[in-house]
Amino acid sequence: MKLCTTCNTLYGPDFTFCPRDETPLVPAPKETMALYDPMRGLLLDGRYRLATAMGSGTLGDVYAATFESLEKPVAIKILHAGYARNPEWAENFLMLARKQATVEHRHLASVTDFGHTPDGRPFFVMDWHSGGHLGELLRTTGPLPAASAVTFGLQIAMALEAAHQAGLIHQNLKPSNVRLPTDEHGDRFAVLTDLGLFTPSGTGVTCLGRDLLLYGNPQFMAPEQVRGQPPTAATDVYQLGLLLYTMIAGTPPFSGDSFHDLLSAQVQSEPPPFQADIRCPPELDRLIRSMLHKDPARRPADMKTVRTRLLDALNTNRRHLIQGAALSGAVILAFVLWWLAGSWRTPNRDVPLRAPPPPTMSTPQTRSQPTTETLGKSVRIFIDSVPAGGQISLSGQVRQAPAWFELPRGLTPVTGRIRHPQRPEIEFTLIPKQTGQVFIHLDQQPDKTPMHAYVPSGSAPELMDPFH
Repeated sequence: MKLCTTCNTLYGPDFTFCPRDETPLVPAPKETMALYDPMRGLLLDGRYRLATAMGSGTLGDVYAATFESLEKPVAIKILHAGYARNPEWAENFLMLARKQATVEHRHLASVTDFGHTPDGRPFFVMDWHSGGHLGELLRTTGPLPAASAVTFGLQIAMALEAAHQAGLIHQNLKPSNVRLPTDEHGDRFAVLTDLGLFTPSGTGVTCLGRDLLLYGNPQFMAPEQVRGQPPTAATDVYQLGLLLYTMIAGTPPFSGDSFHDLLSAQVQSEPPPFQADIRCPPELDRLIRSMLHKDPARRPADMKTVRTRLLDALNTNRRHLIQGAALSGAVILAFVLWWLAGSWRTPNRDVPLRAPPPPTMSTPQTRSQPTTETLGKSVRIFIDSVPAGGQISLSGQVRQAPAWFELPRGLTPVTGRIRHPQRPEIEFTLIPKQTGQVFIHLDQQPDKTPMHAYVPSGSAPELMDPFH
């Protein structure tokens, strides 16, 4: 939900500006959503009672809910209204939910049911996993020990291996999609959520996430996603490499001052070395860097390969710990024997004390600044009308709103027209400077000033919070 701070009106996730006063909308505070969320308390299919909204993602909102007949807690994901208006997206959303329901794995959230809300939006039901997510753990503890990072990474790799065997690709790996419940011994384990945005070509299923590539967290995107190429299993390999790096370093490898800076870094920058105080075994460091190769063909071949190498790294780390403990014991024993043998002697006071050598200054390494040249020469703009249902004509393309338009990037304004069966025809002008979205209010005649596409406000918190 989004809030207009001028008139205090709540709007759905499709809106960017208030239709009444054109104030830019901001994410509604949780307290406000709890009071005014119209979905709260709603009974779906006569079985699932919605409680509080847990979060809003690229495709939909996730609610905590109760399966009333069993008094069992569940999580329910509901497709955003803007996407639910497109019959193909709505059908694919449920088709992929059905496919995910066939995959059962300890480290993968299971889909147990699906249906439609009273207003026709599709939803699916997932197992509830108590405890926080990986992003919350990293915010609290900072970098994880290498053994813990490898353990979580190994569990995620096993879940992805099972998903890939079923023809599913995640393509949206990030810390908030890794839940960390505890087992009967009180130990945390990883459960991967939000699976199933895309299935490989040749399966007869259209890619649901393909038109949404730039609306995830740019700190956890693969280079091929930035270039607009279809994701593959190698995309998940890259994103798991980003997660492993983040767990060990405490922060993602790439940063930037803007959305485009981050996308450029994913395409052309190499991950920086771990800081000196971060202990990462060499074999694990080599694996992570191979997973983060910009060329998908040069990454590890599949998740089975990643799983095997992570297991080797975990076993090697354990051997080093054992050898280190044995070496430490030998050093302590040698020191004790030396002290016993020489403690009766008086120190040689004729040996002069020497000052330590002055510290040397090392030349800092500079990193090349990312440019927008690697992002291509076109932009993709998502256009919707308020009210919905307008027919948009722009640059020789005619589509029914909401729809995507691909335009040459530039500063020259382009003019389009929008027709609606219940509104007068409107002419509008926009500047295709960047990928983003535009909402056209048909009850207001636009002025002569060209519009700019905006990056959705839902991306702003993700730029500030890498663990979202």
